[in-house]
Amino acid sequence: MVSQHRALGAPLLFVVNQDDVTVWEVRSKVPPRAIETVELAGIEELFKRHRATWHPDAIHRAKSVGPSEDGYQLDFVDLGLLPAIEGEIHIKLSRLLVETLELSRKASEGEPLDARTLFRVVFRLLAAKVLEDRCHPYAAAWSADDLSSVLAGIETYYSLGHIEGRWANELPVVFDAAWRHLRAGISFSNISSDDLAFVYENTLITPETRKVFGTHSTPRQVAEYVVQKLQLHNHKPEDLKIYEPFAGAGVFLVSALRHLRDLLPVEWSDQQRHDFLIKHISGDEVDAFACEVATLSLILADYPNHNGWHVKEADLLAGTTLADRISANNVILCNPPFEAFTEAEKARYEIAGTTHSKAIAALSAALDAKPLALGFVLPRSFILERQFAEQRRRIESLYSSVEVLKLPDGIFGASDVETAAVIARDLRLAPAVSISLRSTEVAERDRSAFLKTGQTTVHRDLIRDVAEKPDGCLWIPPLNALWDYLRDGPRLGTLLKPSLGLQWYDQDQGRSENPKPGYELGFANARHLQQYKLPKPMWLDFREDHIRRAFDHDWSKPKLIASATRLSRGAWCIGAFVDLEGVLCSQQFFGLWPVEPLTNSQLYALSAVLNGPIANAFLAMNSPKDRFRVSVVRDIPIPALLPTKLAELAEEYITRVNAASIFDHTDDDLAGQLAQIDAEIMRAYDLPLKLERQLLAYFEGFDRPVAHAWKHWNDSYPIPGLSLAERLSGRFNAGGDWVKKVFQPLPQSEIDLLRDYVA
Repeated sequence: MVSQHRALGAPLLFVVNQDDVTVWEVRSKVPPRAIETVELAGIEELFKRHRATWHPDAIHRAKSVGPSEDGYQLDFVDLGLLPAIEGEIHIKLSRLLVETLELSRKASEGEPLDARTLFRVVFRLLAAKVLEDRCHPYAAAWSADDLSSVLAGIETYYSLGHIEGRWANELPVVFDAAWRHLRAGISFSNISSDDLAFVYENTLITPETRKVFGTHSTPRQVAEYVVQKLQLHNHKPEDLKIYEPFAGAGVFLVSALRHLRDLLPVEWSDQQRHDFLIKHISGDEVDAFACEVATLSLILADYPNHNGWHVKEADLLAGTTLADRISANNVILCNPPFEAFTEAEKARYEIAGTTHSKAIAALSAALDAKPLALGFVLPRSFILERQFAEQRRRIESLYSSVEVLKLPDGIFGASDVETAAVIARDLRLAPAVSISLRSTEVAERDRSAFLKTGQTTVHRDLIRDVAEKPDGCLWIPPLNALWDYLRDGPRLGTLLKPSLGLQWYDQDQGRSENPKPGYELGFANARHLQQYKLPKPMWLDFREDHIRRAFDHDWSKPKLIASATRLSRGAWCIGAFVDLEGVLCSQQFFGLWPVEPLTNSQLYALSAVLNGPIANAFLAMNSPKDRFRVSVVRDIPIPALLPTKLAELAEEYITRVNAASIFDHTDDDLAGQLAQIDAEIMRAYDLPLKLERQLLAYFEGFDRPVAHAWKHWNDSYPIPGLSLAERLSGRFNAGGDWVKKVFQPLPQSEIDLLRDYVA
């Protein structure tokens, strides 16, 4: 019964029986839990005992701190419940609003309503329903059955202008059915105003309106996550001045309002809160329509107060406008435009002379002002790419706590740009010796859960020293302990020099299925490359005057060839093979030439290393989604010694996997040989068992690009507590008592000696 009432959103439910009352804690992911049962006569004493923890201030603090902060948890509130309930509410609200809009469009008799009119009227309808459902005295001033009266009443209450234009005189007729449907829908009496604002913005800012008006928007949960992690509760509210440049539809502003309002004294009146908030929250946006949307969203979120919000229309890139506005505030929230400056903008804006990227210009301007805290949505290239290196170094030098959030593709419904967010707080007042880093990821599979509840997939924490000259390494990669272990070891670039293959002036004419004068055999397409296996050769144009780059390489030498583009976005991302014939390859491949002469056996061993788990994991987490950088390929860790056995195993496997006849091998044989190669690679790196297990676990759930069936090592050889080489050795029987045989107890005499020594 308690579970059936979870959607009420209450953290506690009191179940009254005939003679007693049971207090149940409602939880987000697990069944409700009974806390206490008392007799009916003991209810007053029950509330006295829990006065401190059940006080409204405690819940306000729980909301402001949020569900993912370590170290703070109310004893009776599962903080995961709050976003879970909000997510359910948003789904229902959005459905109701979509149905309302559809009725409005149908009533316009085929002639489409323009987006501005829709925004303005729907705001008035939502605001009217809020006032009605919450029994606000002003709602009595209009006749709810007369939409003309309702619209006029809301325009007067919020000091809004009358809607002009084509539909001005027909609005009551066009929106009458929508208004009746909205009134009959779910009650707004107990729904938070900021939830209404989020849904209002999210539902009406469609791909069409973004295209027409250029209005961008930040997903609500991204804004909520960033603002929550700024830990505004660690500051006095009166010390905070929150500002959003490039505000778009104002989602960051609504989130800031929500969090800052929860920090204000509970005894304050609505008017006191409003007067405080409009002085401490502001934004700017170049698009007038977006300014209007942001303002209306803030009005909805600030029920029952009137307007007064400072969201101004401003060209922030002009002159010193951006620097001036940022410097007047001390908490900066921003989802800047990602585009590069156009040639016209370079001529128009002085700020474009410092960088080609608007995102970099916005972030640099914020760092110049040294705010108390900042939260920026940025291209994912911020995490590792050279273009943001200077900004990463500055963040490291300015802030003691930095989190980088890596977001999955498709998180912004109207854009396919890969995104991340950086959250920096605790501005240093003096030089510091350490920095607290957190790297958080939302996996593709958890995209929906994140957009609904803010749930992330994984986070990694690290406290490290800050160098006198910060290096700007803010991202903690997966398997960070492994990379630390291999940090001082040799790199692939000491043995092989990678370079992109041939690039032609006319790419379409650079290859041919048939021989032609000036063409030589090579490999053109890496799209379906499989590890160790030579792709289908083609004839490549090798006439010097047709080739833009890479003609001067000594193509006749033995080398490795590897894919230059990612084979997948997963953990298995690169494939390589040995070329002993000295053939060509296109720019879809890397040619990897020996720095010093290498034997064929050494090339076979290096091909195994490049196709192995360490090289693939390293490239997967240090490369963008579509390609590899030459510098990263050079930096792949390699074993200090290349075992002869590894070369022998690799050569035998390569021979069989490239055999023309299917009778030369079976999938099981090849999979077993490949496992032997991987085990020998692990042995060559001399990895501790813990790190090897973490590495192997990284590949769970990913398909390997090989020419035969392949299963994860833990599925094929499921013996816990052993290295892969030990599992394959056959010396340990998973069903026997080998653990007892290997780990035998000490003799009693040795136990006595050890006890005496320790004592």
